[in-house]
Amino acid sequence: MKSAGQHWLFLFLIIFGLGILTAQSEEIRWRNERFAVQCDPAKLALTLTPRDGEPLQFLPAWTNTPTVTDFHQTSERATWRLVERQLTVLLQLETNGVRIEFTAAQAGTLEWPRFTPGTALRGWILPLFEGIYVTPTNSAWRDELLSPDHQLDTTADFDLPFWGADFGNGMLTCLFLNPFNNTVQFDNDGGQMRLRFTHEFTRNNVVKQYGFRFVLGPESPIEPAREYRRWLQSRGEFVSLTKKIKHTPDAAKLLGAVHAYLWGDAILSVDDIKDWKGLARALQAAGAQTNLSSVKHIWSLLDSDAQKATTEILKAEWPDRYHKGLLVNGLNRLLTQTNFSGADAAQLSQAELCQRNVKSFGTALGEFLQPPEKWGEGVSPQMIRDLSAAGLDRLWLGAEGWAGFVERPEIVTLARSLGDLIGTYDSYDSVHSPSAKPDETWPTAQFDEDLYLNGGVIKADGQPIRGFQKKGFRLNASAARPWMEQRVSGLMNIFPANSWFMDCDGFGDFYDDYSTNHPATQASDMAERIARCAWIRDTYHAVIGSEGCSAGLAATLFFAHGVLTPVIGWGDPDLKNKGSKYFLGAYYPPAQPAVFFKPVPLKEKYRRLFYDPAVRLPLFETVFHDSVVATHHWSNPSLKFPEVAGTVELLELLYNVPPLYHLNRQEFAKEKVTIKRHYDFFSPLHRELGLLPLTDFHWLTADRLVQATTFGGIIELTANFGESTFTNGQFQLPAQTVMARWKNGTQAPKLFQTDQPTRQK
Repeated sequence: MKSAGQHWLFLFLIIFGLGILTAQSEEIRWRNERFAVQCDPAKLALTLTPRDGEPLQFLPAWTNTPTVTDFHQTSERATWRLVERQLTVLLQLETNGVRIEFTAAQAGTLEWPRFTPGTALRGWILPLFEGIYVTPTNSAWRDELLSPDHQLDTTADFDLPFWGADFGNGMLTCLFLNPFNNTVQFDNDGGQMRLRFTHEFTRNNVVKQYGFRFVLGPESPIEPAREYRRWLQSRGEFVSLTKKIKHTPDAAKLLGAVHAYLWGDAILSVDDIKDWKGLARALQAAGAQTNLSSVKHIWSLLDSDAQKATTEILKAEWPDRYHKGLLVNGLNRLLTQTNFSGADAAQLSQAELCQRNVKSFGTALGEFLQPPEKWGEGVSPQMIRDLSAAGLDRLWLGAEGWAGFVERPEIVTLARSLGDLIGTYDSYDSVHSPSAKPDETWPTAQFDEDLYLNGGVIKADGQPIRGFQKKGFRLNASAARPWMEQRVSGLMNIFPANSWFMDCDGFGDFYDDYSTNHPATQASDMAERIARCAWIRDTYHAVIGSEGCSAGLAATLFFAHGVLTPVIGWGDPDLKNKGSKYFLGAYYPPAQPAVFFKPVPLKEKYRRLFYDPAVRLPLFETVFHDSVVATHHWSNPSLKFPEVAGTVELLELLYNVPPLYHLNRQEFAKEKVTIKRHYDFFSPLHRELGLLPLTDFHWLTADRLVQATTFGGIIELTANFGESTFTNGQFQLPAQTVMARWKNGTQAPKLFQTDQPTRQK
């Protein structure tokens, strides 16, 4: 017979046990006029069933059944705790779906959800670069996404924090409530693509939380992007370009502007020599003289390669460009050296020194050269004048480095006076040893020994993260801040740029840093990058851009390179092998690096992945067209791959985004007609549409090769990527043509037919 104490203990265990069993067995069931929700709290099996659709089931990775406690449920909200996993769950019914959030008590990973969409799926909607639509039969993207090592980071790979699924009669949007420390991976589930989402609860995050909003919306391939835009606006986190222009007036110059990187920052170019034989003869004759003339001084300071090239130029009936280049390189080294102008030159700024040297050259060798004001290649006053003379009155101009602007700040002054945006490339992503060899480092990664030893990002295991190309280390953003301010201030004092390109900051590759000197989470790392971009913007009223635009940076950035077309084929040996027909080219010569200028064939794989218009979606433009001006990554400019240059041109016009070119004076002379023709159609439209949202996108043919975008409900752009004329009740559209139509009829439709190839098969 039990004692009284044993009796009460027995009753307590029964009651407590029944409480656990009740909590575990109590299933959540909610329903409204649009959908039904069902959830097993213990198994974390969530089912969302549209009124006229198949059930959508979101499952965990585990098969065991954890213990449920602290279960509470109302008609729209439920909370509970999974004991063994030390996990608290919140499920909230919303008008168009549900919200689920997980809070962990300790570090670890949670794989949830696993989602297999079923046979009703028409296509996955993924915000990779600008956006893609992957049908179940798209073998190129299936192979890419199902490759075992293809993990997608939700800030670096996804420009926008969501994915979507098209079920024909409606759209599912999965919006990430915490975009950090997540990966998305696809695998094969009985012949169907299953999505797996994994979050890491890191030990350096005090609040260990992530979750989703699952939203059911109307049938439109851009509905997930619309939903995210509405969510941003409801939280006050969307910043329009109109508002940015009020804060930074020069940003208005982005409207209608072509984007171009200028190459060749040497003061003197090969094309600036008008009499090669005369120049070579004068230099050699001066070398033989005994008196100390200015020409003899030039000859005496030339390096041996330049002197030998002078001899070869004299011997040749038609001097070749190689030997011309060697001589000009030698002359350019003198134009930037202190010892050419004498001891007092050490007190001059680099710009003043170069001006003095140019004057000395003009006096000594002027009869063989063009006038000094016409000297130079892409980074030169003459290049700026050439662009303006061609009628390109809105330009964003960048340079790979600041040397040319330091030597000739008048380039920046001239560009600004003509209404252009101009600035340098800059980066604080890597830190290298100050003693690194010149071919093992680059200027933006050079700081001092202390920052090299103590400024790197430290992984959870205590090891530093290697830098870009495995050189040096990744640089912590807060550790880099004083150096950034010092460098930018110093350069701005020399050439007052009205734009600045911060490489990597917008890319979305954020880091957890376990250093005791500068600890960081991915969220705080992003915040530091935002803060330094904002500092340059606010201190110098500069228009800031970056590589890519992970959504968290969009409120701060004005433009982004790498959204419309990202980096392609990173790590593919065929693109780096000089013996391959797909070799992109070397980073040489300095004034025209082949990797940017050389037209090359495009691998079929990459054409299908990145340049098939039937796969493309304007997701980024749907969210941020009227906030961030986006275009290509500089490694894949508009004219890089000739066989798809027409497709690229039509996409640029359909999405109302600018082209991107690499130019020097020689390249511009070659491509001027193509560039100007595109500009004359694009620029006026972008000036009108750049401050309007992209409000609609739809396909007009079953093969998805005729597409239409609408901006602000006012202007519709229709592109025919196909090979035959498209006809409907309103208009006819020839193949490979874009048409702009004003819906209120205030203007006649405008047509642009590309004269570039648009291969689809």
